[in-house]
Amino acid sequence: MRRHRVTASTQATAILVAAVVVVSQGCGVQKYAAPEVAAATSSNAGSLKQHRQTLSNGAVLLVSEQRNVPMVVVRMLIDAGARRDPTGKEGLANLTADLLTEGTKSRSATQISDAVDSVGASLNTSAGVDGAQLALTLLSKDLRTGLDILADVLLHPSFPQAEVARRREAILAAMKASEDNPGYVASRIFTEFLFRGEPYGHLSIGTPEGVTKATRKDILDFYREHYQPQRAIITVVGDVTEAEVTALLEETLGGWKGGSEAAFVYPAHTSPKPQVLKLQRPVTQANVILGHRGIARDNPDYYAIEVMNFILGGGGFGSRLLDNIRTKEGLAYSVASGFTAPKSPGSFRVILQTKNESAAQAVQLACAEIARFRREPVSDDELEDAKLYLTGSFPLQLDSNGKIASFLTEIEFFGLGADYADTFKSKINAITKDDVLRVAQEYLQPDDLSLIVVADFSKAVIADMPPCANAAPPQQ
Repeated sequence: MRRHRVTASTQATAILVAAVVVVSQGCGVQKYAAPEVAAATSSNAGSLKQHRQTLSNGAVLLVSEQRNVPMVVVRMLIDAGARRDPTGKEGLANLTADLLTEGTKSRSATQISDAVDSVGASLNTSAGVDGAQLALTLLSKDLRTGLDILADVLLHPSFPQAEVARRREAILAAMKASEDNPGYVASRIFTEFLFRGEPYGHLSIGTPEGVTKATRKDILDFYREHYQPQRAIITVVGDVTEAEVTALLEETLGGWKGGSEAAFVYPAHTSPKPQVLKLQRPVTQANVILGHRGIARDNPDYYAIEVMNFILGGGGFGSRLLDNIRTKEGLAYSVASGFTAPKSPGSFRVILQTKNESAAQAVQLACAEIARFRREPVSDDELEDAKLYLTGSFPLQLDSNGKIASFLTEIEFFGLGADYADTFKSKINAITKDDVLRVAQEYLQPDDLSLIVVADFSKAVIADMPPCANAAPPQQ
């Protein structure tokens, strides 16, 4: 069986390519993979009936019975993400999660791979911004075997020194290769600038300095401190019963004991003054990020912001930014806006790619669109189109057992309420034009927007002053 390693794919957790409000938890990197089997489910919220309980070790268990296919998906989210990285050891969370499957007290990495492969399962481990994730997918008849393997890698990782060194070098090589991607570079610079000195101040993959300094002892200490059951959410979706799952998890994870770790509290912070950051690269097109501090996922204005952002830059060819900057003016290859929305306030950013020569003009058009958005109500058609898309596409988040598991885990992690799936549509449909204008005025702040440009500055001319101060709306 081919083994899939962390390479440039880990960049996906850091580069904003989504065109709507994004939940920034981080995505998994598949390590041991069986051919994916579709697990078709009903797209209605009624199919999300779930049982919630707390296991004897303190972990929250969510079970949703989906009997369409004989498959089971297990998602485990632990409060051990990159925000927990110690200062100077940025990347430790990612390295720890990545090494869980590289050896246990009773199995080598190869033996883990063979055990997973023997039941045609997939096993993924990863660390995002807020949490670390273990993900298991397999046939329901093999659930006991799969949970035994999952419990082994979770409870008994050995973090072999040789594997630590090898994975460290692989991640460093991936980082070096990523520096050839101007979009990645712009995202890294923006993240480091906006959240400097804060838990969100680096990409989940870490920094070269942090990964280089991380030792096996650091990994062991991080694992022992943060991989605690009372900070874990276990979601099981598929061809199972609550009683079956509960009994199996109480047995297989019975040795997982809690510690005294306190809940994570994001430190007090202040937003940096807007700046223009430029990095010279011999590229044919400029990569631009225009952004400032954003929102947390539990923000009560989340739904209005989602509608607002869809109209501004999240609606693809239906958004104002793409329509005006690309379609009408022909100045950008791609342009989108989005809010990352992690546990603590994330970012708002406009991302665009354009010719070096047109970078300044494209930025000014983006500034003007943001200014107009804050001054004028959106049209009835824009509001209706946004609502139709957001409510109409919502069921696509629930069309497989894997998506349902991720969805339920996010609801629990962000405290969105058990009725979230039932109320999402009504909350979106309740948004008015006044709501959109209000959140645009509150959460889009032109004077605070910083500009990051990776370009060939022999052709791109970018002023050193913050670009959106006193931006005027475009002519009608």
